[in-house]
Amino acid sequence: MIWQRADCFREINDSQQDGGLLICGDAGNTDLSAFYGKVQTVYLDPPGVSGATKTLKQRVGEAGWASSRQSVLLPVYQDYSGPADPDYLEYLRRMLVLAHDLLTPEGSVFVHLEVDALARGRLLMDEVFGASNFRNQLIWSYQTGGRSKRFFSRKHDAILFYAKSEAHYFDITRVPVARKETSSNHLKRHVDEKGRSYRSIISGGKKYIYYDDEPVYPDDVWSDVSQMQQKDPQRTGYPTQKPQSLLDRIILSTTRPGDLVADLTCGSGTTLQSAAVNGRRFLGVDKSALSFAVSRKRLSPYRLVCQAPFDAVDALVDASCIPGIGFYTVILNAYTTAPEDYDKVHKTPKNLDLSGLETVDQWYAGLINKGEFVAYASSLRAKQTPALERSLEVPLLRGTVAILIIDVLGRRSLWTSAPQI
Repeated sequence: MIWQRADCFREINDSQQDGGLLICGDAGNTDLSAFYGKVQTVYLDPPGVSGATKTLKQRVGEAGWASSRQSVLLPVYQDYSGPADPDYLEYLRRMLVLAHDLLTPEGSVFVHLEVDALARGRLLMDEVFGASNFRNQLIWSYQTGGRSKRFFSRKHDAILFYAKSEAHYFDITRVPVARKETSSNHLKRHVDEKGRSYRSIISGGKKYIYYDDEPVYPDDVWSDVSQMQQKDPQRTGYPTQKPQSLLDRIILSTTRPGDLVADLTCGSGTTLQSAAVNGRRFLGVDKSALSFAVSRKRLSPYRLVCQAPFDAVDALVDASCIPGIGFYTVILNAYTTAPEDYDKVHKTPKNLDLSGLETVDQWYAGLINKGEFVAYASSLRAKQTPALERSLEVPLLRGTVAILIIDVLGRRSLWTSAPQI
């Protein structure tokens, strides 16, 4: 059965676990006024200033997800030409003004910058948030990356941390870290009358005591959060993806359970996933369709409201819908696109055949009712589940059965076999 295109004004991922809103669009041109004054923490990891084109390594088909031997390299976004690029400075200013509007009086903003852009970023943040609301210049230090003989190797990023106002909320006790044994070697060791081990030092005529069983908290140099390794299970193939542990520390220290966290350039969705895992709500925005596709997949366990346009992809969908007792069984038989769609795509291996269901990265089955599509079941290619499930079940409720397909190019299309209700 050949299905026809459908449309909807809103898409919902049905799940019992709280999630949030994911928008495909430019945050600076998206109406977010409904969230003004309601966001507790904003994290920004904007495009950099290298001038380079950043690419996504998208695995393809069952063999690609099982072994990484099949993939395509897709351009995601372009870095700005340099830290003094007027377009970059104007873009960063707009994002900071928007972040300021979104935050509650107790709110925090974290801006993740390359070292080249740090000075100008600091001046802009002083301008928008006020110099008195500066809290930290956090140094995220790591060992990965290349080595240089022309200068000292660059092994850290900077994250500027500002408050919205003096009413700022911050709770460092939510993010204890492992004790560094080497940092206390110069202290004298003792045991008190209760058998508790502690270390002490006299400085300036005053005695300082540090109990070994007391929690230790991070300072402004974060060397205990490692970069993701090549085979890290978190890896999505998205460029500049950050480890979840980095965002966990930011979110847990500046928000309470149930608070709203926003990422206005959400990329692969790490901030949003960290928020959801830690019992916070999220608002994610990114103008890249590939970013939306990667984030949509990562956030599939959560209740997700999506706002994103559908693509006018030249495709045909063959599927079956079989009514049963309490459920429709929806079977995806074929997804056919124009071969020339992949002519300019960088493939590994070069003779990779991109056709049919191998080009489907994720698909969802659900119901359209009054212009709203609710996805009740999905099949998502991943390292643990490289094969695409061809059959999904949808509850026998009011609405028109529909299929949402996202292919390896990040193109989204909605299909149905009957007129929409």
